[in-house]
Amino acid sequence: MTKVIDHFLAMAALSSPSYREAQVCDYIQTQLSQHGISCYQDDAHLHYQAEGAQCGNLIAVLPGSLTGTIALSAHMDTVTPCDLINIVEQGDWIKTDGTSVLGADDKAGIAVILDALIQLATNPKPHPTVVAIFTIGEEVGLKGAKMLDFSRLPPIDLAYVIDAGGDIGTAYISAPYSAKGVVTIIGRAGHASEPETGFNAMVAAAQLITQLPIGRIDDETTSNIGIIHGGSATNIIMEQVDITFEVRSRVQSKVQAFIKEVSCQLEVLKEKMPIQYQNRIAEGTPGFRLEQDTELLNRFIFSCQQQGITVQFNDGMGGSDANIFNKNGIPCMDISVGMMHIHSVQECIKKSDIIACRDLVLKLLTQPLAAKP
Repeated sequence: MTKVIDHFLAMAALSSPSYREAQVCDYIQTQLSQHGISCYQDDAHLHYQAEGAQCGNLIAVLPGSLTGTIALSAHMDTVTPCDLINIVEQGDWIKTDGTSVLGADDKAGIAVILDALIQLATNPKPHPTVVAIFTIGEEVGLKGAKMLDFSRLPPIDLAYVIDAGGDIGTAYISAPYSAKGVVTIIGRAGHASEPETGFNAMVAAAQLITQLPIGRIDDETTSNIGIIHGGSATNIIMEQVDITFEVRSRVQSKVQAFIKEVSCQLEVLKEKMPIQYQNRIAEGTPGFRLEQDTELLNRFIFSCQQQGITVQFNDGMGGSDANIFNKNGIPCMDISVGMMHIHSVQECIKKSDIIACRDLVLKLLTQPLAAKP
């Protein structure tokens, strides 16, 4: 079996929920060290001590003979459930027994990068300097990437995050702007048998929700209420309700408009009802949209053509570490490794897709900068 699959299977068997990535980090570090590739952990975990973070981001640098620097990135954490992982291989397919996620998101991406680095180190071909970045806490808000100290890295010309699904050759060239946070509505407690003595915060919360656009707002904007929490007993008038919102759009002004609408509707409610409120909805990581006819896209197109792969550029509606690279001025897109049914116990991936992605990445890394399709 090809080594890239061995790497994936070894890491998929390791539990690595967010902030508990140490076993996967150790595996990568051991493999890199055995092949003479220098790597180090940064101090990202020190920013998340309250969450019990075990390790920092792992960064490897492979010097090249060609000019320029390309970064590759994948994240080490997975969503849950990820304990007691029983891997099932059925021909070309890899999945679990249905009691846990597989962790192809994003250990397949890690395996691709790891094997590509080892191949370049042990069977040298001309390539630019490669910086490999394996992040922590991606699934809980890009936490590791947000703490990257880019000043410690070689100047990076462009980057590819390997953390997407779809056919090999699929790449995401945009990501949405977003905001999320909690709105707290505070009424007045009282005994349920004497409703006149209090005011139920849920009544105001219900009014607020009915006045806001929730779900699909337009073809580039969505909003959601993910959590509602309040109350303590059936015989107590509910004093407080916490409502957790998110909104995302490819247009930043539409995110800002939703935040403004929440604030306006809360003020209307306060005028009509005996409530107070706290609004903690705030904008998050900026989105991005990549320009056409750039080195980043042209290199990808050219490499896919060399491998006989059809290119598919998509607009994304989810965030990834690519947001952070672009925020820091590094052109970056998220490319597919073939993962399917992610964030569920039905998650699966084809061995042939992992291998094809590895071969594509090697082609990406062995083209001179400014390669044209």
